Amino acid sequence: MAHLTGLLQAIEKDDKKAFDAFNPCGKFRLGRFPVLSLLYLYNSKCILSAYENELLKITSWEAEDEPAKVSRDFSAVAGKCLRLYINEIVTPLEMLLILDKTRAFKKAYPAVKPSKEVCGRLQSIYSIKYSLGIKFEGDGAILDKRPMTRREKKTVITAVSCTVLAAVIAVGVPVTAISLLPKPVEGEVDKLSQIDFNAKKSYTLKNDLTLPENFSVDKVNCTIYGGGHTLTVQKGCSLGELTGSVFDVTVQSQGALFTAVAETGSIKNAAFNVTADISATAGTALVAQYNYGLIENVTLNVGGRISALATGEEVTRELLFGGIVLINNYKYNSRTAGTVKNCTVNYSQFSLEGQVHANALYGGVVGANGGYVENCVVTGEITSTTFDIAGVCASNTGRLTGNINNAHLAQVSPEPEWNPMTCGIVLNNMGTVENCKNEGSISATSTSTEEIDGERSVIAGGIAYSNGGEITGCVNAGSLSASGQGVAVVGGIVSQSYGLTENCISRGDITVQSTRAFVGGIMGSSIVQYDFYAHYFGVASSCISENRITVAVTGEKASCVGGIAGLIQQGGLSSGTETVYIGGGVTDSYFVGENTFTGNYSGAIAGIVGAEIYEKNSYTSGGNEYHNFENNCFLSGSAFGAAVSGEDEFNAVEDKGATVSTLEGIKNSDGYKNILKAVED
Repeated sequence: MAHLTGLLQAIEKDDKKAFDAFNPCGKFRLGRFPVLSLLYLYNSKCILSAYENELLKITSWEAEDEPAKVSRDFSAVAGKCLRLYINEIVTPLEMLLILDKTRAFKKAYPAVKPSKEVCGRLQSIYSIKYSLGIKFEGDGAILDKRPMTRREKKTVITAVSCTVLAAVIAVGVPVTAISLLPKPVEGEVDKLSQIDFNAKKSYTLKNDLTLPENFSVDKVNCTIYGGGHTLTVQKGCSLGELTGSVFDVTVQSQGALFTAVAETGSIKNAAFNVTADISATAGTALVAQYNYGLIENVTLNVGGRISALATGEEVTRELLFGGIVLINNYKYNSRTAGTVKNCTVNYSQFSLEGQVHANALYGGVVGANGGYVENCVVTGEITSTTFDIAGVCASNTGRLTGNINNAHLAQVSPEPEWNPMTCGIVLNNMGTVENCKNEGSISATSTSTEEIDGERSVIAGGIAYSNGGEITGCVNAGSLSASGQGVAVVGGIVSQSYGLTENCISRGDITVQSTRAFVGGIMGSSIVQYDFYAHYFGVASSCISENRITVAVTGEKASCVGGIAGLIQQGGLSSGTETVYIGGGVTDSYFVGENTFTGNYSGAIAGIVGAEIYEKNSYTSGGNEYHNFENNCFLSGSAFGAAVSGEDEFNAVEDKGATVSTLEGIKNSDGYKNILKAVED
């Protein structure tokens, strides 16, 4: 690497003169990253303009050491695609697609003629990022059209606005005559019969209106301006699919008014006051069943109850419910994604009741999200029996950004075959959760003492229960509690993870009473998952736990409690006669709280870790070595409770990848400050 010293700095600064001193250097790669991939990563425009065409022709590279900075910078932009590159080279085409530079990708593709393996990863990248596909035909690549990013939308709006203003100036029309607000109203109405819901017209309410019992239409193509008036919805009413718009109206109802909000539809600046009295064998929500359009600045005030009823004695599927929307989703034929943003949901005297075989879940804003839920706030209190709760979303494969749960969420189940699960933001995450915060208290309680086959569990997570995607920049400030006979799985950020948890902070007290426990200030347990394409494991990176952790267990089976992670599982991969062990880890993280657990296995970093991954404490990626445990700090005690090799075989371990420091020393460290800055930003 000595002969390439300064190359990365030249690339970062886009210093062509300095880069020239190393050229020709395109035959090299720094770990997983060919030089051209690095130029794309750091957007080195000057160097690219001079050398891109030349470097595109190079398809094999000589490996040099991978700088840690490059690893961090790539991880920050790769998201879930990071899973594809444990050992693989990030070729220039792959880097372009990860960075969403689709125009440059299409231009570069014919010059590269990638291998089948690279084409396979390109398809995986586009599928992971957008659930879309790529077709390779001849010398070209055809990408399914994705939704525009917010930046692209802003660019389009700016361009359109400039064109409009230019036309105004050209014809001498005053700028004040141009409005970007919705079209002027075409008629004021004071009776329901005056509204043609099917027509593409605009109506303004002159007074309050009532939809009579069982009133229904298939579609609302018109635009309705409430003018601050109230629309009272009687039992059994439905306005079908909203393809038009609804503005500035208050709706009094008992449940969902729309079957769907189409990609052209929108609900803005509206309030929905719902007194729910719902007993259902199918999932529902309180504003719309499906959303492919825009729901913005909506306030939902909820009281009453929802009961989830089973249709048989066997669990066949999850019965899903949501606050504003049941399914906020991506529509493949139009390439649009539903957006719910800047909404507030207030819960008062609201309860959920579920039968065991209904297997019910509730999301405070949406049931399932495959689109975007942004900057929404949940307040009040939700109580449930045998009905799992998440403050914002039950199941996420899309993006949750900037949402806050202030509501107190409490589940108490008397059912012996039910495993209570309560989380601040999302139950199951396979997408992205970023910059979200939980400030409400979270509790999951099982009151049954009846003997059952197997092991009962109680689960509480400050942000999520299961994370197979990415959780970043999130904070849990609420208290967590789990109680019941059986095993408790509790995490200050995530209960169980086989994805990435990064730049997160957990501050709330954690209290657990159970027969057995897997508890961590950040992750309750890091597990190993396999599928046809790859293997996944939970990693906590650049996190801070300030939790006071109190755990009381009554059983004889091993419990594990850690300031950062309770359990870090390992898995074995057979390679001929050799078994290679993989597993998650904890890096660049800080435990500055208090772990009072004295039974079984307790550590400031982790309670129990797999002995093989602990002993080796490294894995190879792109010809370079990385550590499972590195640069962690804690205040006192031992970093690890034990290393485990085989069932119930425990070995004492030394602190590895972790050091003891003072509170002042930790808070003055650059790593600690960088986490705080990342969360605040």
